[in-house]
Amino acid sequence: MPIITAPTPLRGVAAPHVDLVGSLLDWQRHAACKGLEAAIFYPSEDDEAAFEAKSVCAACAVSGDCLEYAITVREKEGVWGGQTAAERVRIIRRRRRAAARARSAQAAAAATN
Repeated sequence: MPIITAPTPLRGVAAPHVDLVGSLLDWQRHAACKGLEAAIFYPSEDDEAAFEAKSVCAACAVSGDCLEYAITVREKEGVWGGQTAAERVRIIRRRRRAAARARSAQAAAAATN
């Protein structure tokens, strides 16, 4: 995962969210990948080739923040926070399903009151 400069993360992020993106990037100063070759985090194959990137992420103190950033801005490529693009899509889907279940439970509870 390359260290991002200010203009890059704004891809797909609306201008009012600049402060959000800026605060999301604070973690990068402490990232284990800082200074490493970006190609490590953009392997040609998704699973086997991602092993090296995932091992860097596994030892990183801010991998959770990195993952949340990638999910927030919908990074479509690379390994972020130890997760490939396909793995991040699965995380997003699980979160959406959990949120839908929570909304249904709240609606059911409100209906019984």
